[in-house]
Parts: sequence; C-alpha cells; structure tokens
Amino acid sequence: MDRLQYLQQVVASGKLHMAPTVEEAMAHKSYHGVDSFQGLYYDLALMELAAAEGTVPTIREYIIDKALDRIDTRLDCADFIIPALIRMLMAHRGTGRLPEEMAQRIEKSLIGFKYWLDEPGTIQACFFTENHQVLFYSAEYLVGQLFPDAVFPNNGMTGREHHAHGEAFLRRWLDWRIRFGFAEWLTQGYYMDDILGLVNLMIYAQDEDIRVKSRMIVDLLVFDLAIHGFQGHLPTTHGRVYTDFIIEPDHEDCSHLMRFLFDEGSNEGLCGAAVMLAAVDYQIPQAILNVYHQKELSTRERMSVDAADAAAFGVDPKDFDNIMFFWGIQTYSDRVCIDNSLKVFPQWNWMTNRIRAYKERYELCDEAGAPCPDAPDFTAMTQVDIHTRRTEDYIISCAQDFRKGRMGYQQHPWTASLGGRAVIFTTNPASLEYANRPNRWAGNLVLPKAVQHENTLFCIYRILPDFVDFLNSHLYFPKHEMDEVVERDGFIFGRKGKGYIAVTAVGVGDKYWEPKDIAMFRHVYGQEGDALFEKAQDYEYMVQGHATVWAVEMGSEKENGSFEAFMAGFKANALAGDTHDFTFQSPTHGEMRCGWGKPLTVAGQEVAIHNYKRYDNPVSQTEFDARSMDIACDGAKLRFDFDALTRSEA
Repeated sequence: MDRLQYLQQVVASGKLHMAPTVEEAMAHKSYHGVDSFQGLYYDLALMELAAAEGTVPTIREYIIDKALDRIDTRLDCADFIIPALIRMLMAHRGTGRLPEEMAQRIEKSLIGFKYWLDEPGTIQACFFTENHQVLFYSAEYLVGQLFPDAVFPNNGMTGREHHAHGEAFLRRWLDWRIRFGFAEWLTQGYYMDDILGLVNLMIYAQDEDIRVKSRMIVDLLVFDLAIHGFQGHLPTTHGRVYTDFIIEPDHEDCSHLMRFLFDEGSNEGLCGAAVMLAAVDYQIPQAILNVYHQKELSTRERMSVDAADAAAFGVDPKDFDNIMFFWGIQTYSDRVCIDNSLKVFPQWNWMTNRIRAYKERYELCDEAGAPCPDAPDFTAMTQVDIHTRRTEDYIISCAQDFRKGRMGYQQHPWTASLGGRAVIFTTNPASLEYANRPNRWAGNLVLPKAVQHENTLFCIYRILPDFVDFLNSHLYFPKHEMDEVVERDGFIFGRKGKGYIAVTAVGVGDKYWEPKDIAMFRHVYGQEGDALFEKAQDYEYMVQGHATVWAVEMGSEKENGSFEAFMAGFKANALAGDTHDFTFQSPTHGEMRCGWGKPLTVAGQEVAIHNYKRYDNPVSQTEFDARSMDIACDGAKLRFDFDALTRSEA
C-alpha cells in the first residue's frame, strides 16, 4: 500500500476511536490505541502527512505530555514510544510541524532518561528481553548522537559517551539476530517492537554497518511475516503470545503492519511499527512480496540456540559482554551463565532473588550428587524448530518438540487457522482468567510435545502431578466461526470456506464442551464483548487427565474434494494408543506413529523435527548461522551478504 494512503487510513481510523474529551483520553490506561501513551504514533502520522502536503498539523499536546510523563517516571514500555519522539525531532523539528516548545520538552525528557540497568535510579521497567534490548540500545545510540555535548543528568555521561555505550550493545544485538534469528519467534507484538527499535537506525545511524544491518533485519522480520502470514494475520506458533491477539487476530499488532505491506490485515487500531515504516517510505522487496502471495508454501525454520550450545557458536557465557544474549533468550538462570547474571543488577531488583535461588539450587544439588536441569526458567526461549504449512484455505504451524514437560510461560507451540477468527489450538491452562502469563488460553502451565508433518499435527500432554488443579488440556475450537461443524466417530470436524480441519484426542479422562465464559469476551473485546458472547457457540473442548494425545489434520476442497469426502477419510479409532506410544491412520500420509519419548514416523520413516536450516523452503535455502542469504520468488531476488554489508535486489 502507498505510504500516504496508509497514513491517511491511520488518521481516519484514529478519529473514529478517539476519546470525546481530553479528560477521557488522559484517563485511558491501555498500552495500545490512539488515546494511550503510544497514541503519539497517531500524531506522528499527522506530521508525516502534513510534511507531504505542505501543511501544519494540529498535534495533541496532551498525548505528547502523557508519553513524556511515562518516560520521566521511567515506567515499563516507555522505550516503545522513544522511536516516535526521535523521528519527530529528526524529521519535523524546525519545520513548524513540531512546535519548538514541544520539541524542547521532548529533548529534556530524552536527555533525562535512564538508558541502562547500571545507571542510578530504581528499575521499574523491563530492559532485557529481546525486544526491549534493541529499543533501549537504539534509543541511547540515537539520542546520544543527537545531543553529543549534552550532559545527561541521570549518570553524568555526555551524549557522546551514551552514543558509544549504546553502540557497543547494539552491534552485539544486531549480530546475534543476523546469526540466530529471534528467540521471541513469530511474536505478533514483539516483532513490531523490534522494528520500532530498528527503523530510525536504518535512516539516521552515523555508522554504515548499523544502518545496513538494521535494514537487513527489518527485511528478515518482514520475510517471516511473508512466509508465515495467512490472510493478513499470523496464526502460527509463537515465542510469546497474549490472549487477545490469539483469540481475535485483528488485534494483532502485526496485522496492522501486514495491511501496509501486503494490503491484507486489520485496518483498525494503531501500530507504531507500521507508522514508522510508512514515515520513512519503506519499500518491501519484490521477492518478499511475491513470497507472501504464494498460494502454497511449506517452511521449516530454525531460530535461537540452547544456552549450553552458545559457546560452540562463539558466544562465550563466561564473557560478561555476552550476558544479554542469555537474558534475551531468557536463560539467565542457566548454569553456564548464572555467575554473570548475578552481576547484572548493581542493587537488589525483582530478578535478584530469582537468580540467587537458582544458584543455590545448583550448589545444593551438586553437594548431594543429585541431577539438576539446566535452563530451568519457565520463560526460556531456547532453540526452536518451526514447521509451517500454508495453502489458500488453511495454515498450520508448530514449534517442534519444544521444551516438552517443562513449565511454560507465553510460549505457544501450535496454531491452525481456516481464516479470520477460525483459529484452533490447545493449551494446558494455568488459571481460569485471561491476563496472567500463562493463563487460560495464552501459554501453557506445562509445555507439551507438539510435532507436525505437513498438514498433520500431534500434541502430547504429560502434565506434572504437582499441578493438581490443572491436570487437563483443552482445545480452542470456536464453532461460531465455522461454516459447518460435525462431531462423529470421536472427531470434531470443521469447515470454513473451502478449508477443513479434523481433531480427535485420546486420554485418560472425560471429554466435554465447557460452558462459554463472558469474562473472556470482555477481556478481548471490552464493551463489545457482551454482544459477541450472546452470539457465540461452544468453543472450549476439555479433556480431563494429565496424559492426552491430540491429533489434528487439515484439508481443503482442492486437496480432498467435498467436506463429506474429507470426513469420510477418517475412521473411528484412527488414533490409538497412549501418550507413550500411539498410531494415527492419516488419510493423507497413511500410518503415523509417535510418543513422548519416541520419534515421529510416517509410513515407518522417521521425520526430522530438530536442527533445521535457518530457512528451508522453495524460496530460500539458508543454513543456520550463515553469512549470506538469498531469497528468490517469481523472478525477483534479494541477497544479503552479512560480511560485506551488501544488500541487493534484482
């Protein structure tokens, strides 16, 4: 979509959702939306349109004040809005579009900010997850570049010194992403925050290598959206997930960006990354655009590394300069790096006790000669091997056998979709509410073993007996989003359009549909939730018991003929056995076999589910930790040479 057309849509949509009074806008508490502190991306869109039209926009000073207050009080996610403020200063100061008095207030707040953990002041924000890292590094680098001679009052360093400090951290982060991809894999919101941290660097960084690498990584993030996107959404496995994003795909931050990039996706709401890319007139490479429009694509992809393997890749856990690599994949408590983790905070912090407790566990287990698992933290996002199959009519995506049996956080092992809100997935719920991490639908209390071969997937739950309140797993299957739903022979069948799905389960407990819960609709949709609840049918299918196997197979009119013919291919008791060893008679693949400790086999042949290439699909064959990469699709090509710092399109 043309950048100005997109910015006009942002402004038009924002007007529809703006609070009627300043007081109501200032009281808006959410992180997203035109009246939130991130609402200044709406005002940035006004400035960008005004620059193109030669006019002076009316900027909402109270929203700028709201954003600056978050920066001045150093609250969590203040780093999300700094890219917009930097763009305002870089592109609009001195033009009349940004009043000078407002520019001076922005300058004062940015110079007074706390940019890293070792600076004075309490820590109320998360600095260290993968997306926050690049936001803080790029902010420090660029603000220091903007004001090199200013003395930043928080720690007495000059802007020039802050620029150098941010530069060192930033270069490491860029190199790790090029080599290993993203620990927060395919995350609907945090991919957008990564882009926020990179866009200004593409344009304004003094160092050529930082400019070029930042552009390359933005392209890689967009490439991930292209190969895993479906009808303007990202219904895939995710490193981190939130309830409202997975239940209502139009709420995904990335869907708004996909509207700009691919002309498909949500046209409501506000996505800072999309506004920033439109502001700088980002041109999507033709090869990547062609990839998104492929009618059928099967992709295998690897990202991240296990903490124990990092040294083999040259990331020495004993070198304190590398500690943020381990914090980025959230293995700060791993045995290989825990001593350096204890050095991260200069004073007590909410993380201190957690790390000390893990350190003591290692010591006590070693004294007793007892085994103790490494990378124990439930937030860890270690090596992930992803398989996604997309057709015109469905998508199904899996993180293959990811940390099975470990406690989970926001990791989301698999999703299937027939389009829109017809998304299907399972979890081991951690609570009966919708905001915690994990909760009823977002994340897992105990991670399953999920494995996929093309259009067929198995998800095996063996839940730890410690969690007596949640010895069950459940299926999200919204009947009201399907055109047809049939239950027979132990299967739940669904059709939407020309896409089909079949789901069945074997376990040790009862199976039943749970009553629908109005609290979920209110959490996801706010005031509109009550009306949607009334229209909804069953969506939560429960299987009690600690040990359950779910089997899922996708199909379509093109692949199977009629919906009736698709259903007729599945026989009663097609799934037989238990979590240790089971077989499934697949209409597509014949006999498939797997188990908690057994490999996945199809017709007797083992299917590889680990140690994939970085990208393995018809448009890119790229080894993991490669120094170059090629994408080719429908006559268009894109090549990265990471050592030579060249990016070429043909």
